[in-house]
Amino acid sequence: MILEGDCFELIKGQPDNSVDLIITSPPYADIVNYGKNISIKKPNEYVDWIIPLFREIYRVLKPSGSFILNINDNCSNGVRNTFIYDLISTNNKETKLKLYDTYIWHKRNGIPNGSPKRFRNNTEFIFHFVKDQKKLKFYMERVLEDEKRETTERYVRGKLTDPTGQSVDGIRTRKVRIKKFRYTNMKVDENGFQDNKYVYREMPNKVRPDNVFRFSTAGAARDNHIKHPAPFHKELPSYFINLLTDENDLVIDVFAGIGTTGLACKELNRQFVGYELNPKYVEFGNKRISGEELEKLVINQFDENGNFIRTFNSLLEIEKHFNKPCVNNIKNILRGYKRNFTLWGYEWKLEPEYVLNQYDLEDNLLNTFTSIGQAEKHLGHTTHNHIEDCLRKGNQTSYGYKWKLEKNNYARK
Repeated sequence: MILEGDCFELIKGQPDNSVDLIITSPPYADIVNYGKNISIKKPNEYVDWIIPLFREIYRVLKPSGSFILNINDNCSNGVRNTFIYDLISTNNKETKLKLYDTYIWHKRNGIPNGSPKRFRNNTEFIFHFVKDQKKLKFYMERVLEDEKRETTERYVRGKLTDPTGQSVDGIRTRKVRIKKFRYTNMKVDENGFQDNKYVYREMPNKVRPDNVFRFSTAGAARDNHIKHPAPFHKELPSYFINLLTDENDLVIDVFAGIGTTGLACKELNRQFVGYELNPKYVEFGNKRISGEELEKLVINQFDENGNFIRTFNSLLEIEKHFNKPCVNNIKNILRGYKRNFTLWGYEWKLEPEYVLNQYDLEDNLLNTFTSIGQAEKHLGHTTHNHIEDCLRKGNQTSYGYKWKLEKNNYARK
């Protein structure tokens, strides 16, 4: 759940050595407005403001715990501000938190920079702090990626050698694991190729991911009646929660916003506590986490004829059901790159669990909307307070129609 209040004070009530992961994106310096009574710090104020929180984070983290900080810098008077670098330097001097690693978030659908003298700014920083690097909880095996197909094929064809220490395309070389089948009129599928004697089937090596994470932004999270200025995509906290914690571990987001970290914790079966100063964000975030809000998305499985089969709430559910790792296509559906595709003989769709249904006054269904913004565009109205009330109360009559927040009937499609 999300607690309302100042994180600098709320965290003081958290016991020592009690938290497995703190993951957050604090208000950026001098950039956006996060609501009434929430002051925006200038770059020259930022370090002194946030360092006391870093000290408390060190206190509450378990020795095996991690602190993941997503933050970005800005420009003023035509040059980059350096407060982020000052923050890292000051942390190293004034707290016991250790900078374990630095990652880059590449935002595939970032907002273009308007300056004609600057490149597009599609990256942000992610800093990984720890309390004790020797006791750090870190599950590399959960995030290993398949070796590039072209690299594997080059191994099979004998175009790559395997000397110690050689790196090819950023991947350390090693012998590929393949199974050879004697050629006996076997058909060669898309995963293999043949010569005169054998059919080779690829068994890709697993490789460590690089430190550039290609998460989408969360523009879709803005399409509701609480327009948070800087939401991150749920995949960002999900990745680190999976990498750095176990089930039932405690995760805290000290700047919880509209509860995206809490949604990820719910899907991955972690305990969650958030701190948030803006009461509107608190109310909305708790509704999201409890499943009351419209924007919750699920992965639906359909057969080849379009008949609904079942709903999955997370990648882990899919992996457990099929007893094999999810491939990139299913991961991509959560990143927002695709909304539907065909895989394993099934159709997969990313769809909202709840929809906003429009009825006439005789209760005949007219339209189904997946967001308030979609309904607003259809009606041609710029204000939609009555539709917002529908989300809070369950149903509402306005604009001469009945509006109901209802479970999405996938089977009807």
